[in-house]
Amino acid sequence: MDVKAKLEAEVVALYEVHASELTRYAAGLAHSEDLASDAVQETFLRYFVERSYGRLVESPRAWLYQVLRHYLFDRMNSASATREVGHDDLSGLSDPGHGPEDLVRRSEIAREVASTLSVRERECLGLRSEGFAYGEIADILGLRIGTVGALLARAHKKVRDAAAKAEAHDDLVAGAVQYLFHAGGACPST
Repeated sequence: MDVKAKLEAEVVALYEVHASELTRYAAGLAHSEDLASDAVQETFLRYFVERSYGRLVESPRAWLYQVLRHYLFDRMNSASATREVGHDDLSGLSDPGHGPEDLVRRSEIAREVASTLSVRERECLGLRSEGFAYGEIADILGLRIGTVGALLARAHKKVRDAAAKAEAHDDLVAGAVQYLFHAGGACPST
């Protein structure tokens, strides 16, 4: 197998393993399925280019998340500068799998949690919910591992405090946190 074929096989293998989790993460950040899909494709293209120049990527999963995050923030900043609004921005406002009361309650708790979390705490908690280890989160966000641990400890305390304040049971709080990070978010950013 020649070098180009090996590289293509490497990218395809990475895509098969990580594309769905990257898309979920991107949709949570961008609140747009179209932008998330485009961003994931661009991220894998950039990986291909990086490797085609012979550069070694020691932790491909962390590298992919870091590039995806930077790409999305760049795109969202340019979109907000021109006041663009995608049609997917309104998705996630209804959830046919739950009754309206459950959706409202879950949304309220998600807003309460979001309003108490700093941007960094929310990023760390979101990445942790995707299964990243502390070291990987540190690499993606450009932080020290100890800082990640402190941010996650504060975030977990804030989630527990919000649950106690709302007098919500664990399932409802877990649903609210999932809604916050994985639903593509009707929950506002802080």
